[in-house]
Amino acid sequence: MTDRKRAWARITTASSAALLLMAVISLWQVFDDYNELYNPESNSLVKLEPGDSITFEIESSILVSALRVSDDGSPDADLILTDSQGNELPGRGARALEFDRYDERNGTSFSVVRVFENIGGEYTLENLGTTTLWLVDDEDSANKLSGIVWTYLFYIGCCLGSPIGLVGFVLAIMVWTDKRKAPDQFVIIDDGRVIIGNAQSDMEGDQKPPEAPNPFSDTNRQPPSTISTDASNEKDGESWKSWDEG
Repeated sequence: MTDRKRAWARITTASSAALLLMAVISLWQVFDDYNELYNPESNSLVKLEPGDSITFEIESSILVSALRVSDDGSPDADLILTDSQGNELPGRGARALEFDRYDERNGTSFSVVRVFENIGGEYTLENLGTTTLWLVDDEDSANKLSGIVWTYLFYIGCCLGSPIGLVGFVLAIMVWTDKRKAPDQFVIIDDGRVIIGNAQSDMEGDQKPPEAPNPFSDTNRQPPSTISTDASNEKDGESWKSWDEG
């Protein structure tokens, strides 16, 4: 059983390493496309200067993000988005996995200041802040990114490599634990009796020294002689005959 665990631990560890390596290579290949699609300067739905307003139309989107340039800290939203009926959409703040975005060519960092979910139709956007405001259609960017083969390879490497590596790690711990345990016991059948032993006790039994001879035993002692009764019987017979004749 330990040998099988050791073999599977090696297989899963090697497979995990190969998959994670594929994920790293895929990420390196798709990184430029990711920056291009999620960079507000190169792929934005709306770009609005301070104090301006604009009316735009969007068919349907699960996720639209509003971004501003961030120097030190997170900038305020300072915007108003209303639909065609004049109703304001409050949106929500950025979540933990909605990271800042970067423009490597200009060395610019953008922070997500507001997120609008499941919108579609005609809207009016007002920029109340003192910096430029961008709206980015994240669903459209994700659809374009998913059309790249390297993206699929990255997802496969991450989604499969991590759990397989965890399984290999657990198996390695189990193999290490088995090595520290006592030898496995086995069953011996001796003349119908069941004896439970282990490898260590069996070796000790094989190496048991021979018993010392009894110091009180006389090795030169001869066995008692057999008393023969044939001669005495013969003499008794002859004496009886002489008595009878005399």
